[in-house]
Amino acid sequence: MSRKSPAVTLVWMYTGKNAKARREQIRGWGDANFAVVEADPRLGWCRAIQGVTKETDICVFWMDDDKPVGHDFLRQMTCPLIVREDFGVVMHFWSGNAVSVLKRTLDASAIKDDQAGGPSLLKLLVPMLDAAYNRSGERIRLALSSTERLAPLTMEPVGFPS
Repeated sequence: MSRKSPAVTLVWMYTGKNAKARREQIRGWGDANFAVVEADPRLGWCRAIQGVTKETDICVFWMDDDKPVGHDFLRQMTCPLIVREDFGVVMHFWSGNAVSVLKRTLDASAIKDDQAGGPSLLKLLVPMLDAAYNRSGERIRLALSSTERLAPLTMEPVGFPS
């Protein structure tokens, strides 16, 4: 039985040097069901959050500073949230530059302008984690990935020595 891909909205805040080239790279990720909402670094995340459609299942917030990412970036950002429902991961945080979260958690967080002002992803984390905890009342689970996990910068092995 095939599983339906989640509808993903990429909330993209670009702080690099060539937005046009990065937009083209993102458009080339045609294998995923996703929409892009651009966030202005001067205005913060709140306005962009209003552009996320109700059909969205997962939101990926990405403060893009031109670190290399692969064509499967969105799949890797969403995979921890959908791979095992019994484990219940509510958020995936990648090296301070991206976070993916279930849309229902984002909706429950009621992020306000003063919380989401500026480009910091950390200002989004606490309200979303609070919302996840308040909804479940239980321990919440996060997935964490390093830069090397989603965007290998070298062919050398990383992690613990064998």
